[in-house]
Amino acid sequence: MKHMQLVTWFLFLFGFSSIATPQEMKPAQTLTLQQALERALANYPALQIQRYEIEQALGLKTTAGLLPNPVLSYYKENLKLGGLKGGEEVLSAGLPLNFLWNRWSQTNAANAQVEAENLTLANVQRLVKFEVQKAFVECYYADQSYQAWQKAAAVFRQAATAGKIRLADGDISGYEQQRIALEQQRYQKAAGEAQVEFINSRRRLAFLLDPTRSEMQFEPTDDFQTPATEMNLEKLLAYARQNRPDLQAARAIARSKQAALRAAKWQRLPEASVSAGYKKQVDDFKGAVIQVNLGFPLFDRNQGAVRSARAAHEQQITATGLLEKQIALEVRQAYDRYRLYRELLETRDDEQPESMLEIAQFSYAEGEMPLIELLDGVRAYSEAFQTRFDLLLQYQLSMFELEKAAATGTWSQN
Repeated sequence: MKHMQLVTWFLFLFGFSSIATPQEMKPAQTLTLQQALERALANYPALQIQRYEIEQALGLKTTAGLLPNPVLSYYKENLKLGGLKGGEEVLSAGLPLNFLWNRWSQTNAANAQVEAENLTLANVQRLVKFEVQKAFVECYYADQSYQAWQKAAAVFRQAATAGKIRLADGDISGYEQQRIALEQQRYQKAAGEAQVEFINSRRRLAFLLDPTRSEMQFEPTDDFQTPATEMNLEKLLAYARQNRPDLQAARAIARSKQAALRAAKWQRLPEASVSAGYKKQVDDFKGAVIQVNLGFPLFDRNQGAVRSARAAHEQQITATGLLEKQIALEVRQAYDRYRLYRELLETRDDEQPESMLEIAQFSYAEGEMPLIELLDGVRAYSEAFQTRFDLLLQYQLSMFELEKAAATGTWSQN
């Protein structure tokens, strides 16, 4: 009997020593959060798409700042009547005059639009950064959870092996051996599901790093973990109102709309142009000529464009005000969420749940613990690591979410 118990104990010891080694080879390449952010900001297409938007705005700005092209005209008459000849030649150059009062407002509108597109790029970077942070910590804790489920499954895998010996020795019943086999299947299923979740979370992160290489393999590190700190809500709100790039972009668009409204008002002035040239007649009369063209705004005074531009400006003002309120709401919600998980993190028990698993495993192998207590010990272990990883994950996500909402990565306690 003692001999069988000793063999069983060694089987469990060997099994537990191999628990930490995953069944599939882990990728040798490690990935830090900083490396992930650098790759995503260099490769993610959404950023390049926004850069093209900036190029388009720069093109419109260039067009708005150009002087109008002059118009060259040549006119010739060659008349005859009863052997007499008459006619004239005129060569002139003309230039529209409306740019004198339209160009500056159109340029201001174009400058504000370029500023808005650059700020929108900063906002896209802010959002991509958060998505990478979120995907990174989810991938890391999915990996940790997968390893923990493997450890739990290994307990019943080794228990099933040792159970055959104990069953033959008469130490346990056939029912107990079947119960162990059922638990082994259940925990293997949980480990398999955790593996799929880890693989999928790694794919999501890899897609953010480089959409052309979504199947790349790497092992996320824990360099993102930071201690919980106290933060000042009012300072975060003030910082967000001043520095959120989407709010800054909305304000720049409002300035662009205002400049467009001024441009529409100036365009109520009639079309005007001036031309100067040289005229020569067949009777040898010749000299300089000047022509001024001035439209008469009898019907079209650009009323529709002014009305549309005014509505667009008021719409943007309203949207900007709404965005300010939404940002304040986001910061408050993110702050409350962060404070909750910070407090939970400060009060949690730092005891590692692996010790609970070791005790249950060895005690059962020695015959000092019945099956029901082994089941309870492994269940307690699985619940402990799930609670622990979920708390750490939610804390990290709440911190990143608050950073995204306030548009800052630097926290101050003052």
